[in-house]
Order: sequence, then structure tokens, then C-alpha cells
Amino acid sequence: MGSPNTARSGGSLWTRLVDAFHGRDTPAPAPLTVPFNSLEWKVDPDTETWWHLPPGGPAGYQEVQGCAPDGYDFARLVWQACETCRIGVIVKIRVTEPWQRHGYGSRMVRFVLRGRDGYTWTTTPQSEDARAFFPALTAATGVAFPRQMQRCEHMRAGESRHSQPRQRLDLPPR
Repeated sequence: MGSPNTARSGGSLWTRLVDAFHGRDTPAPAPLTVPFNSLEWKVDPDTETWWHLPPGGPAGYQEVQGCAPDGYDFARLVWQACETCRIGVIVKIRVTEPWQRHGYGSRMVRFVLRGRDGYTWTTTPQSEDARAFFPALTAATGVAFPRQMQRCEHMRAGESRHSQPRQRLDLPPR
């Protein structure tokens, strides 16, 4: 019957089950290459796709999304910025586990800040995670993000959601 830890080759299903029950090595099935759902994906910058959803008009809502290979948006940032009044507001920022604490939030905010030197930024009321995130971001960027949301009349007029197609983008490096 072979050694106690060696499986018999070429056996029937019953033989393989008996061998497995007795602790004899059996060939392991090949690992799945595609996770069952998005939350099982490993953080892998080579498989991410980043999108920008431009505003429908001046000072309208904009969005950045980071998507896993199956299309699940694991990171999202929604904001408004008014070029006339030089103000901006972070409306929503979210990074789903297991992607948290890999720099995605900071990278998305740096994308938003690009070309907007001298703007005054605010946020909506912040979650516990955000109350830790924004002070660290302020220290890294020099831009304050108080949680007293401030919007101008152009932003209120531009509240309609996106009317332009999303565009593929590259986020700033980590």
C-alpha cells in the first residue's frame, strides 16, 4: 500500500479520499486565479484601473474611481472645485479594505489638488478614519481640510451629476 505519507498515484476518487483521510499526501488542486469577489483581490497596482468622471459643468461634481479587475470601485473620491472663487470641497472619500492604508486616499487627493494652488479646501463632516486622515494629509501637503463645508453659488448651481463620459487616468505616484 505504500508509505504512510505517500498517496497512491492513478487511484480512483475513493482511493484518493481514503488517502486524504489517512493524511497521505494528495495532489493539491491548482489555486484559483480569479477571486470569488472583489474583496478577495490582492492589492496590485498592475491590475488597477483609474477613472476620472469630469463635471457636468463649471464647479460641478467630479469623481475619481479606482477599480479592481472585475470593475469593483475600491476607491472613490467625490469633490467640487470652483475656479472663479478658488475654493474646493471634498464631498466623499472612501477606500475599501483590503486597499486601505496603501496610500490611495492621499494619491486621489493629490490628483484633485494638482493645478489648484492657492485654493481654500473644506470637507463635509468627517468619519473617525477621516479625522485621522486629513490632519496627516495637511502635514504632508500643507493644505488645510477643515470639516466646515464651504460652497459658493457656482457650486450650488453645478450640483448636477456628471454628464460627460469617464476618462481613464493615471494617479500621482505614491
